[in-house]
Amino acid sequence: MGKHRGRIAALGSIVALAILGACGSGDRVALDRPRAGVVDSALPIPVLLARFRAATPETLTALSGGARTPEAAARTLLRALEAQDSSAVRALVLDRAEFAWLYYPHSKYTAPPYELGPELVWITTHAANEKGAGRLLSRFGGRRLRFVALQCADTGTVEGPNRVTPGCVTHFAVADSAPRALHLFSSLLSRDGRYKFLSYANDL
Repeated sequence: MGKHRGRIAALGSIVALAILGACGSGDRVALDRPRAGVVDSALPIPVLLARFRAATPETLTALSGGARTPEAAARTLLRALEAQDSSAVRALVLDRAEFAWLYYPHSKYTAPPYELGPELVWITTHAANEKGAGRLLSRFGGRRLRFVALQCADTGTVEGPNRVTPGCVTHFAVADSAPRALHLFSSLLSRDGRYKFLSYANDL
């Protein structure tokens, strides 16, 4: 049994590396495919979640910060980029504690066919967010940005108390140039009237 669990755990590590590799060349695809029940350990999801939370001291019941509307979130992001404030940019996206206590327990990753332990999902999500934030700051940091509009689909995915809206397009202008439309982030999370970015994965 010990050897069997060891092989499954090793397989989980291989899956994690494969997912991280996919994030480097697509960013939005890696966690959206069923994985035939493969998890990152022989342990059940509730045990993995308990362990993940134990390494996350802060217990949360609500999103911290964020914005009251999707448009306000997009405006705040542009202001943070304009100020080249990397801390403000990262404060707008889900952190580890929010992921552990508010998002993951209600997500599709807790059950087949997408079942995957929280550590692997967080590693992949965090890596994509860091890469996406870096791209945003490199491309637009310190430039004068003017918000025009935010266009999101009317439908999103409801997961318990959470709603995930993908594919939002931000319309904005750089300095005095004509407005442009880009996916500055790949998904937006709303909960109890607050909005934060779930993923900064983008195609910049």
